[in-house]
Amino acid sequence: MASRSKESYLAELLDLRDKLKVFLAQIQEGKTAYYKEVSLKLRIMYCRKSGTAPLLSTIEDLYGFEVFVAITYSIQEQVRRGLLPASLADGLVFEQNNVVTTWFESGHELVRIFDALDREDILSGNQRFTYRHLIEVAADKLGGAHVDAKVPEADLALHSDQLLINGLPVAQRALYDTAATTIAMIDALETHVTKGARNDFFRDKPSAAASKAA
Repeated sequence: MASRSKESYLAELLDLRDKLKVFLAQIQEGKTAYYKEVSLKLRIMYCRKSGTAPLLSTIEDLYGFEVFVAITYSIQEQVRRGLLPASLADGLVFEQNNVVTTWFESGHELVRIFDALDREDILSGNQRFTYRHLIEVAADKLGGAHVDAKVPEADLALHSDQLLINGLPVAQRALYDTAATTIAMIDALETHVTKGARNDFFRDKPSAAASKAA
């Protein structure tokens, strides 16, 4: 069985970016069901499935770097850290810490992108959700790759039209914004690996850094 080359994986990454652009354009035209296609591409990009590593993780391994992003703390985190008064968290029932939109700008700290995806940045109905969870539910249960007969009510509520964020339900807004930021990241990543352009958010893996220093 043949092994795929670095270049073929990079080509897959660029193809994923181009398809995300098409899907987001469709959503902008009012065809919001395209969030399902978006979720499937994001699952390929960021989630391990059936023993296959996320595409981004494979790219990191092949090219010897790790992607870091800037995260901001939720209101409850800021209260715990003494950055905000405790009264601001009293009675809090909904929060969408839409951190993906500023991943490559600024925040409270830098973390690996896969750790950022596992942060509980969305609060709804006394439950907290991660961006990875939203991606996987849309892709694995709501029509991206599978259509499940039963889906938890809390997950369905995030897709309800009763609460819209800039015209989209909470989960779909999160998927849209994650996709838009992913497109920008892949643009920068392409320049980084093909032209060696420096990027403060792409850091050499420890083994790669040691090899350069030797």
